[in-house]
Amino acid sequence: MLFLLIIITCLILQFFLPWWIVGAVAFLFASWVAKSAIQAFGSSFLALFILWVAMGLVHSIPNDHLLANRVGQMLMLPEQGFNWAIVLLITGVIGGLAAGFSALAGFYCRQVFSKQG
Repeated sequence: MLFLLIIITCLILQFFLPWWIVGAVAFLFASWVAKSAIQAFGSSFLALFILWVAMGLVHSIPNDHLLANRVGQMLMLPEQGFNWAIVLLITGVIGGLAAGFSALAGFYCRQVFSKQG
């Protein structure tokens, strides 16, 4: 359930808000729904990884991965035909880590405030 809440909400909100909204969404939903730290981090990481890789593919396929290959050249990746895939994986990992650590913070904030109250 946490996975679906995060992926659907982030998909909708990223059309209107900056990229870092994923952190706020993951924080809020994990502090509300997550049952463990592993679930909070794992569900959020996987949701954003899949979302950002899928959105990257949606934008990259129509232009034959031209921009993603150029970003790969800027990152000094080896000259091969699949630089775009490496760039998409890097993008997914960055988004996944941002959401995962935000969700982990949300889960632990709930733990702290529920024990004090």
